[in-house]
Amino acid sequence: MAIQSVNSTPTQATTGQAPSKQTVTQDDFLKLLIAQLQNQDPLQPMDNQQFAVQLATFNSLEQLIGINDKLGGLQTSQGAMNQFNAASLIGKEVTSNGNTLNLQTGNPARLSYQLGANASRVVVNIQDSSGTLVRQMIVGVQSAGNQSVLWDGKDASGNAAPAGLYNFEVNAFDLAGKQVQASGYIRGIVTGVRLDGSEAVLEVGAVQVPLSTVTNVSTPG
Repeated sequence: MAIQSVNSTPTQATTGQAPSKQTVTQDDFLKLLIAQLQNQDPLQPMDNQQFAVQLATFNSLEQLIGINDKLGGLQTSQGAMNQFNAASLIGKEVTSNGNTLNLQTGNPARLSYQLGANASRVVVNIQDSSGTLVRQMIVGVQSAGNQSVLWDGKDASGNAAPAGLYNFEVNAFDLAGKQVQASGYIRGIVTGVRLDGSEAVLEVGAVQVPLSTVTNVSTPG
């Protein structure tokens, strides 16, 4: 039996109103089924098999909605568990993708990075929080793998740079002048964990490290 129309709704072109929602919910399906029963032709009632199929469809829809709600709750619980598990990293040494460093007054800062191939020339640009170039360091030959360079904390004029957070950029080149892949990373001891956002953030000194960027965890020493 064909489903008869229950309500006649004007189109958007006639009324100027926003179109109705396109997603059919569990309640919509139930209302449609009841309307179909109420408006069926008494001389040609709905076939029992057809009615059973529609009931089975309704039951499947109800189960899928329940599964979706449970998965949403499980995802929320898993996220909260991951955040609190991050607290166990306090005191651990972590390595993370990133190019941020913390310069402390009177102390040099080590910049760590990884080279994808041997490089005959490496240029490290150090920038402040506003993106202004503070210092450019020219490094000699370095082999592929983990490398680092020590910044004495002075700017291009030889003056001591203010303590705080800086970013660095590494540009490496091989003997043919072709650029070599280079990516910075952060390594340090976790001193705290922030749980006030959607993702746990590790505090490595003054540097904020999102948990998702951590690539290695080890015991100091």
